Amino acid sequence: MPKLKTPVAGTDYVLLDNGAMKITRCQGAPSEPFGEGLEYPDYLKAVNHKLSIEKKKDYEKQLDKEEERFNKLVRKFREKRRALIIVLQGRDGAGKSGAAERIMIACDYDAKMLQWIPIGAPTDDELAHPYLWRFFAFDRMPRFGQVRIFDRSWYERVLAEPVKGIIGKATKLRSYSELRTFDWMLARQGAVIVKVWMDISYDEQGRRFDKRKKEKPWKYSDDDTSARDKWDDYTLVANEMIHLTGTPYAPWYIISSEDKRYSRVAMLKVVNDAMQAALSDGFKHND
Repeated sequence: MPKLKTPVAGTDYVLLDNGAMKITRCQGAPSEPFGEGLEYPDYLKAVNHKLSIEKKKDYEKQLDKEEERFNKLVRKFREKRRALIIVLQGRDGAGKSGAAERIMIACDYDAKMLQWIPIGAPTDDELAHPYLWRFFAFDRMPRFGQVRIFDRSWYERVLAEPVKGIIGKATKLRSYSELRTFDWMLARQGAVIVKVWMDISYDEQGRRFDKRKKEKPWKYSDDDTSARDKWDDYTLVANEMIHLTGTPYAPWYIISSEDKRYSRVAMLKVVNDAMQAALSDGFKHND
């Protein structure tokens, strides 16, 4: 397991004006291998879980603004033949599905433009192919002018799989270069990749799981129990993943989801800012 150190703002991450943390390290070649015994910043310990939007009117005003902005920007993406890939990862119970739904609402549920791709355990057919195949299969990747929201993603390879003992250390270390190369390939072809880690505290996760068991028991699973039992293990692999795969072409954004109002607005804002920046970068497809 990696060793963790206290992260330094401005060195290990950039603190955005809305409180989100952006990790975009200038690293070597995408295929650069990684070794064991390295020390990584404990990004998750630095997350400010006090961020919130207390007044409902303020929330609705900010949300409307970002949803309208999103709707306009994705249509400009269509004109410029760009693609948007939003990766939602995070703690179990952090509200990934709710965040995905807000993006769908912002796009007026336009199924021709946007699809929500929930990623679960691989099927037998998917297991019969190389790991990354399943993320291209079944029209899961966007065409130019389209948006895909991955509710969990190819990053489960270095998150859930090592914690559950599905893969060993050698496969995990090799996977980091594969995942970075995958991001690089998508970005080089015109996709804008926004990777969001939604984080909550241990106590808040417990409260949400208790509520889930009472109100929606069909949603509570063994994975939720494992998330509690292996909290520290998930913390270690998440910090390692964020450190090793947060790149200029596919940065990680860490957003507190302790307050759902704040997290939904913050998530839309980082996505919108990434699209705005991409529209200004002068990217041209190679014909």
